[in-house]
Amino acid sequence: MFEGLVYSQVSEEFVKPLFPADGEDMEVSILFSPELCVDACYCASNHNGVNWRTAASRHEDGRYYFSLQAAYRPESLRYYFIFRTGGRFYYYSKRGVSIFPPEAKNHFTVTPSLESPGWIASSYCYQIFPDRFCNGDASNDVKDGEYFYNGTYVTSRSFDQKPEGYEKARCVDFYNGDLKGVEDKLDYLVSLGVSCIYLNPIGRSYTVHRFDTTDYFHVDEKLGGDEALVSLIKKAHEKGIRVIVDISINHTSTENEWFKKASSDPESEEAGYYYIDKDGNFASWAGVDTMPQLNFNSQKLRDRLYRNEDSVMQKFLRKPFNQDGWRLDVAPELGRNGNDQLCKEVWREVHQYIKAVNKDIYLVGEDWNDASEYLEGDMWDATMNYYGSGRPLRSWLGERDRYLTEAWGHSPEVDIPYNAYELADALQASMDAGFDLSRYFRMNLYDSHDTPRLHNHLAIYNQKKYEGVVMALCLLPGMPNIYYGDEVGLDGEMGSVEGSRYPMWWDEKKWNKDTLFVHRLMGKIRKDKDLAFASVYFIPLDDDALAILRRTEDKAWLLVLNKGKARDVKLSSFLLDGYKVESSPYNDAHCGSGWTFSLGDNTSQLFILEK
Repeated sequence: MFEGLVYSQVSEEFVKPLFPADGEDMEVSILFSPELCVDACYCASNHNGVNWRTAASRHEDGRYYFSLQAAYRPESLRYYFIFRTGGRFYYYSKRGVSIFPPEAKNHFTVTPSLESPGWIASSYCYQIFPDRFCNGDASNDVKDGEYFYNGTYVTSRSFDQKPEGYEKARCVDFYNGDLKGVEDKLDYLVSLGVSCIYLNPIGRSYTVHRFDTTDYFHVDEKLGGDEALVSLIKKAHEKGIRVIVDISINHTSTENEWFKKASSDPESEEAGYYYIDKDGNFASWAGVDTMPQLNFNSQKLRDRLYRNEDSVMQKFLRKPFNQDGWRLDVAPELGRNGNDQLCKEVWREVHQYIKAVNKDIYLVGEDWNDASEYLEGDMWDATMNYYGSGRPLRSWLGERDRYLTEAWGHSPEVDIPYNAYELADALQASMDAGFDLSRYFRMNLYDSHDTPRLHNHLAIYNQKKYEGVVMALCLLPGMPNIYYGDEVGLDGEMGSVEGSRYPMWWDEKKWNKDTLFVHRLMGKIRKDKDLAFASVYFIPLDDDALAILRRTEDKAWLLVLNKGKARDVKLSSFLLDGYKVESSPYNDAHCGSGWTFSLGDNTSQLFILEK
């Protein structure tokens, strides 16, 4: 009955200021279609534990404005709207219009004095698996047979060789990519529009993935050591690029000096860092016998990981490194062992100590599901948003959800694709999960070191459909994360994690230039600061076309995401009243009268609009 006639959300269009201080005066609004005759409108909000009904302070052009006061931490302001039309009162919240008051989880929420970094919302991130990106310094290359680990001898491979399976390579097959190689390619990243680099772990380790560190406090010499990180971050900052780094404080390597001490001396301080019984048996991550789990009952461990000024998580944020954030590996699993359920306690402490160093430091947790319980402003700033971006977008192309497939999702299957209505529901549900401001800090992605590359899933891959998905990812609120090589169509295979970690192509003759064009285009669009906190709308046009609209009060970005046959579709929405097409930068498409679009087979269209 009210579909497409009533809108509000937590964005710069509807909330001013969007990031209030404790107790600051605010103004929120709700927008009605001219088709709807509204004769009364109120805003219901909580304040000091009391639910208040506030009358509109003004209204014009279908928009009603309300003066509210921000909450005081740790509380958040919660509110919804009440309006009357046709002689009856209705309620409007994140669940839409209802005839009964909405439950609290569907109230709009604004968290005051938020410490999450505002730079995320306008950033364009590029993820690098360091060993597979670029070799910039041959002097630190691993030599064949240099050491024995995990059941085999280390090998040194060239960038023109494909990775071997785990049973043979055992994660010690080095391509000798290093931090100097990343530094050498900064101009290439600038050409993509990249403003943030996410590096997989770089601490000392015997493996290529380095999630099993032998020493948290130093950069692996095979990557160039501490000096290489200092130099990389300095040069990156000079080019306007921030750097965040992966870390696993859930487990170490069995070769870590802490674990060696713990194993040899049950009375040592380090013995308390792990779960080790009197027979020498120890708890490990996911049953991997080279990755013993850390025990956060140890206060000394907490000191060394994040509390002390010289702790590992603080050290690299300070001079001379000046790192800009941490990606937190297996974050929901941290601190959990039997009766020990310390996960949230530890992440709240990490947040407290790290934000005291610099509130603009980014803390992004790895979580494949709805992570809203961790995104309330006192633990992580964000999640790697597989749940709200990668999983639905892959399903749009016809891939079965990874939790319904074998081999940890590395052997994806084909399934009935999402239609536009289902994709809209999935994306909106993710937006509405948790407190509303968290959507602007999420790391949106469909590929990573832990997933097969979407473009390598040949059973569902179509070039034009894929280009549409790239544009959709980059228009979602938050920060898109592009996995190295995706922008050029890097080779890979299904079946194991090694298939997503092929060495980067630097021979431009191999590059998919169409894919590269789309990534560079979206990198340019992401530089528009007005996009960062713009409203977002998902409007199905038919089963195979979804309009994704981001808009401010005088500018808009419109993607008609299409995977169907050639046809005309029409977007009928008062949200476009007063806007006109300024450009169509993707394929110079034409918009007909009344917002009609002539779509080609599987081809999306992108428009920049202005008033």
